[in-house]
Amino acid sequence: MTCFILLIMLSSSSLFAQQSLDGVWQTGVDNTKIETYRKDGAWFGKIISSDNPKAKTGTDILRNFKKNGDSWEGQLYAIKKDKLVNAVITPTQNKLLVKVSVGFFTKNLEWLRVP
Repeated sequence: MTCFILLIMLSSSSLFAQQSLDGVWQTGVDNTKIETYRKDGAWFGKIISSDNPKAKTGTDILRNFKKNGDSWEGQLYAIKKDKLVNAVITPTQNKLLVKVSVGFFTKNLEWLRVP
């Protein structure tokens, strides 16, 4: 019985870890890295490095992401368009699947966790 309870506790904590947005993420564009953090019960993400001169270090590009089922919903700052767009993030083991929606158009991005 004790082994069964221990197994449930371990699998629950690993599931929680997979669903967290916590970490540093490589966006795959302009060598941009984003560091996520919690503030006021929501997730945010700021640029910590980029080869894009328009991407200023410290700028929050993920804003107010809140859990909704297996995903997180919030807004992403689109640097090239200089505006906020709706986004849904679905975390997997070492990736964030980011779905950006603008009107009828959607774009799927894949961010990789930086070790």
